[in-house]
Amino acid sequence: MAETRDQEWTILDHIDGITVPGGVFREPANEYCALICLSEGMRYLYHQVKRCEEVVERRVNPQGNLKVAGFGNLPEFHDLPMPLLICSFHWYAISACQYVRTVGAIAHSQDQTRAKPPDYVKSIIPEVLAFRNKVAAHFAWATKNERDNDAERLASILPPLVFADGRFIASGYTVTLRRSGKTTDSRTIAGWSLTEVHERMIARYWPNSKT
Repeated sequence: MAETRDQEWTILDHIDGITVPGGVFREPANEYCALICLSEGMRYLYHQVKRCEEVVERRVNPQGNLKVAGFGNLPEFHDLPMPLLICSFHWYAISACQYVRTVGAIAHSQDQTRAKPPDYVKSIIPEVLAFRNKVAAHFAWATKNERDNDAERLASILPPLVFADGRFIASGYTVTLRRSGKTTDSRTIAGWSLTEVHERMIARYWPNSKT
């Protein structure tokens, strides 16, 4: 969230060039206060996950010369707060989608030719949106929505984290399920890294802020 006070406008999206008049974050209200709260929450989650990634990377790849992937009950995970890490991805997905959709709504309200908020979210963080819709906001397993297939329902309640190449990845594997002669898979819930996504968000929304 960068402000240029002498010109009295604020850049909300540095890549798509979304700006609003005035220094909206100096005395924030309403949607701009919400953006600040969401960005602080995402920043907190990023640092929590980043620290855990660094711990595991030192344990499994101390020389930094290996490509490592693993999940489940790895000994290197023994003292990590894995339930909290999993929840961090849930919380982050919901907050990130809220943040991006709010920016999209602001942009669309000022310029009707810009993408509608749902389409803007899909263009920025499609993998996070898919996780949010089928896992974080509500388990596909519990909703029984006809748009979800059997494999997606099962994948939504499985522990989602894989450690690969120095990062934790949510939905880092694909579930394939055969039931009543029909085969389905969970490829629509694509894998994503919280820390990698957040670093992309920094470049787009907060390039001048301290990480």
